[in-house]
Amino acid sequence: MSNFKKYGFYDYQVEAAKQVENNNKGIVVMPTGTGKTFVQAGIIADDITKNSGFRIYVVNAPRIMLSYQLLDEVFKFNIRNDIDARYLSVHSGKMEQVELDKYRNENSNFDYSEIQSTTSSLVVSETINKAKEANQPLIIFSTYNSAIRIEEGRQSNPINIILNDEAHYLIQERFNTDFNQMETERKYFFTATTKETTSDEGLGMNNVEFYGEKIYIMTPAEAIQKGKIVRPRVHIVSTDDDKVLSNDELEKNLGKLVINSFNEHSKLLKNGLKGKMLIAASGLKDMKRLIGDDLILDFINRGGKFYAISTDKEVLAYVNGKKITRREWLKQLQIDGSNPNQEMIVIHYDILTEGIDVPGLTGVLFLRNLKKSKFIQTFGRVARLDRSDRRLIEDKIITPNEVDKMNKPYAWVIIPAVKTGDDDKLANLRDLTDQLRDFDFNPAEDIQPNDRGNGDGEDNNDPIVPEDSIRKLITQEIENYDHEVESENIANLTWNEKRGFNNTVTDFSF
Repeated sequence: MSNFKKYGFYDYQVEAAKQVENNNKGIVVMPTGTGKTFVQAGIIADDITKNSGFRIYVVNAPRIMLSYQLLDEVFKFNIRNDIDARYLSVHSGKMEQVELDKYRNENSNFDYSEIQSTTSSLVVSETINKAKEANQPLIIFSTYNSAIRIEEGRQSNPINIILNDEAHYLIQERFNTDFNQMETERKYFFTATTKETTSDEGLGMNNVEFYGEKIYIMTPAEAIQKGKIVRPRVHIVSTDDDKVLSNDELEKNLGKLVINSFNEHSKLLKNGLKGKMLIAASGLKDMKRLIGDDLILDFINRGGKFYAISTDKEVLAYVNGKKITRREWLKQLQIDGSNPNQEMIVIHYDILTEGIDVPGLTGVLFLRNLKKSKFIQTFGRVARLDRSDRRLIEDKIITPNEVDKMNKPYAWVIIPAVKTGDDDKLANLRDLTDQLRDFDFNPAEDIQPNDRGNGDGEDNNDPIVPEDSIRKLITQEIENYDHEVESENIANLTWNEKRGFNNTVTDFSF
């Protein structure tokens, strides 16, 4: 039996890793911000230390940017624990390893940990053979789009462990088909939300033959109670106009809504904490309008940072008027996110929903309605603990329930007030926020027909003409909805307690 505590695992991470150790396949459900990547790195490190010599490990992810981050974290985890290995990226992104080389040279005695990047099955085969000849473990990081190249290049060499991050993407038909061709001794699926079909024999994650059982589940409410993420709190905003805006006026006032929301959001923060607001956009038009908006330019001129990211060539990776590489964009985003004195607004469509670690975000503005899985993933971007709060909780100076003593007690869910005809969208987002607080919350979602895509393309999911347009979201002031802030006592209750259930239960109330 392994001792995962030696890696600095929390108790719940030890339990998740042990369940992986005790099962040849299965699903691990953990909320964003609770250390799924850390657990995956420990699983690989533990297997390498138990089985010296040549072995193959594969870590799959839906996006190039996330694959970069997984490589970075696993590489540094291994170096810290004196584990040497070879590394290979299988996707179309260019590998930049200068920082990893520097980290290795400063933190280990290893002369060289080979890192390569390719989309060629021939290069995959050559790299596997080199690792085999050197009797070294090989860790391969791939996107779901490119993972089939590993199967084509591995020849007769077995894959020992496959770890699939954000595994709900595998319900897409092409990814599912490709993965079925990849033979492995052990395979595991990590996600914050499972996607399921009515039939247990379909593409959904309730297909036990394909995915295995759910071997470990932590709900967001459990993570909040353990002090690993912060609880959600709703803030509803509207424009300050006294009339319904025309379509032309709506386009001109998107910047006004964003800056108005940011300013009102910032007023709710404590101890001089600067606002860092994520925007879940309704499509590319939102980004393009905001990039040139006068109010956004004013925000930049007074020291704020405005980030946008998309696959569209007019946006790409954008920060304060400059286009840079995605790798540079993510690095700069993490630096500014870690700076408590830096104001930030970050807009994306879907690229930042899964896996990407952005420290410091304080709230998310929803410009579109989201289904459960996307909502949970998006909320997870802002649910991370403030670093000072984390230290106080881990040192047992405060408890997770002492919100009045926390620097960042809440992750703000910011929702534009909506028209009467769109009340269902508002209700959906508020209801999902409530559910996150409940211990019996089921982090699973039924698959919709548009979930079953063929998986073509990398990140090709930025609609230019969105179904759920911002035109349906910005409106005149509505009585009781202008900058309505959910009361603190409500924000600290579980879902069932809000509905009059379990009112005598106090042990787990938030």
